[in-house]
Amino acid sequence: MNTASLERGQALVLIVFAIVALVGLTGLAVDGGMAYSDRRNAQNAADTAALAGALADLRGRDVVVAAHAAALNEGFTNDSIGNTVTVSIDELPTGECPAMALGKDITVQITSHTPAYFAPVLGVRQLTNTVRATARACEPYKGPLFPGNAIIALARGGIGFDAAGTPGWSVIGGGIFSNSGEPPSARCKGATDISAPSLTTVGQPNMKCHTVIQQTSTGAAPWQYDDYKALLPREPDCDGTAKKIGNVWVAQKGADGSDVALSGDMNFGPGLFCVTNSPGPYHGHIDDSSFGTGVTFYLKPANFSIKFNGGGSITATAPTTGEYAGVLMFSKAQVVGGVLQQTQAIDLRGNGTGDVQGSVIVPSANVTMFGNSNSNGYDTQIIAYHVDSGGNSDIHINYHSDLAFQTSHPAWLTLLR
Repeated sequence: MNTASLERGQALVLIVFAIVALVGLTGLAVDGGMAYSDRRNAQNAADTAALAGALADLRGRDVVVAAHAAALNEGFTNDSIGNTVTVSIDELPTGECPAMALGKDITVQITSHTPAYFAPVLGVRQLTNTVRATARACEPYKGPLFPGNAIIALARGGIGFDAAGTPGWSVIGGGIFSNSGEPPSARCKGATDISAPSLTTVGQPNMKCHTVIQQTSTGAAPWQYDDYKALLPREPDCDGTAKKIGNVWVAQKGADGSDVALSGDMNFGPGLFCVTNSPGPYHGHIDDSSFGTGVTFYLKPANFSIKFNGGGSITATAPTTGEYAGVLMFSKAQVVGGVLQQTQAIDLRGNGTGDVQGSVIVPSANVTMFGNSNSNGYDTQIIAYHVDSGGNSDIHINYHSDLAFQTSHPAWLTLLR
């Protein structure tokens, strides 16, 4: 027997098997790579088509036509041979979009067929990919700033919400939000008590006091100034001058805000008043039965310190109609290089059995809350740079979204997949 011939025959068989294996691996790499590339392209096209359809819905155009046009632009012709593009529209139930706004989910499914080059050896002549993408379109709506929250601290660093001293905080109807990413983003300590539906923070809080908070969430997405600047109340021209008629200060008719300097005990009629005290402080001790009904105060100076010292039975309520409906007090945000700054300070002092109603929107102010003896004392939403507490009287805040400032929110478009 020729041993060398037998060995050569065995080597030939091994070479054949090796060639088959190499061809198989090559086929897997080529066909698999083409299938992966096709799937990626199909997914990109589905994403683009879903967003195009959602945008078309917000613009009042044909959703299906827009989605198919976007897919075609990405090379997916919907010819039912190489690929199929299917568009579906789902009306969203109430509550899926912010503030009960109307909305739709636009879903695009693409099924794509890719010819195989090596797989036919195994009986597979084409490879199929099926991908989906859903985009959500929510219509513009009018609703409160930072909905769901009664207290909003906008500072990106430091202690946004600081429950200091010995008062008990009772926050009803809305939660507490701290925009700070630095620990502690919110804090309480010592004898302070806090009761609130929720506490939401960007950074980590340090709540070393007695709390009854139903839900605590950390790691929230931070708000940049550009995210909310267009939602703030419009800054008035302040082209009028307030006049005192009897014991009531009256806004100038037809003016876009009337200048007035706060001094001592004052009563105001309905209207928009531009507070000129610069920089203050104003230490008003309000003893009259009504500080103002249907009033809005625009705090003009870039830096001020104002202390409203309550007493007796004070009532101060925001307008219920017009551009500044729900706004009791607001000021211009002070911004440097796109970053919000703190330049102002406001003390909201307690009062007797009266009521304070309306949003306080002072993005660059440190707001210090002092107690009130009335459990319905503050029907308000407070939006400030920092919010803290002083004194030892309990602080009662009742948030009613329908009494707060309502702003026009833009349409909302997002890819869900």
